[in-house]
Amino acid sequence: MLKASRSEKEAGDLLSTYLLQGWIMTDEICKVDSCSFPLMRSKDGSLSFCTYHDKLPSNGPAFDYQQKVSPAAFVNPKESQQNAKSNTASFQAPADNSSEEELRIRRERREQSSKASQLIGQKMLQRWALLNDHCPNPRCYAVPLIRNPDTKQMFCVICENFILTEEEASKLEKETKSASQEQDQKKSPQSMEQSSSETTQTKLIHSPVAPQLAEERKRQKLEPASDIPVDLFASNVVLSVLSSKMNQLTERVKECNNALELSKLFKAIRDCAEAIQAYAEASQVYNKSVSI
Repeated sequence: MLKASRSEKEAGDLLSTYLLQGWIMTDEICKVDSCSFPLMRSKDGSLSFCTYHDKLPSNGPAFDYQQKVSPAAFVNPKESQQNAKSNTASFQAPADNSSEEELRIRRERREQSSKASQLIGQKMLQRWALLNDHCPNPRCYAVPLIRNPDTKQMFCVICENFILTEEEASKLEKETKSASQEQDQKKSPQSMEQSSSETTQTKLIHSPVAPQLAEERKRQKLEPASDIPVDLFASNVVLSVLSSKMNQLTERVKECNNALELSKLFKAIRDCAEAIQAYAEASQVYNKSVSI
């Protein structure tokens, strides 16, 4: 296996750097075993190289590497790979020894790199900007981030997530807490106001009747009903019946909410009170006649 010239992180960072410089990311994956990095090429296609294994070019993407560059300026990746394979053939294990898991990972990374290259190209045509940062998602393998031209948010074309910087995440957290506190503060006065309203409504039930009822009771107490003679058995029976009727009418007033029915009840109470008064006067006359 050809020894890597740099770490995977450095190779991933170089992908973004070369894309920003105008190099083209191809959908072709490095031919070296266990390498899943896409090849970069110049604009005229005269040079292709892997940022993980190959020597990096010393000129820009518009340079004609096939005719004008000296042999020492770069190392052809195919020749480098062939030489490395011939020199290390005795140390390479047969392909059959590779585990199925390694093969699966390599295949997924190749497919992901090819898909990322295609999607990034489409986004860049829509004025998205390529960044020198990679998606922190462990499932995204060295996928460069791009920036939305309108919202300036970083985006990953593979996991399709917007990536926040530490500053943006901190700001979002503060805004969320502030909004939550404001919502709690709004709920408290509303709940108190609602509770107060319910209490007021509860207290106001039968309130239009209460003054009249109190007046009737007051009038009944002030009337000389207490002067009704109690020495006669018949008088006690009549007075008891009238008082019972008065109590029944009073209880009905407490439970009634209909204005028309209340009017009838008050009239009945007045009639009952007048009956008690009339009976009291009759009893007084009767007592005088008896005493004579």
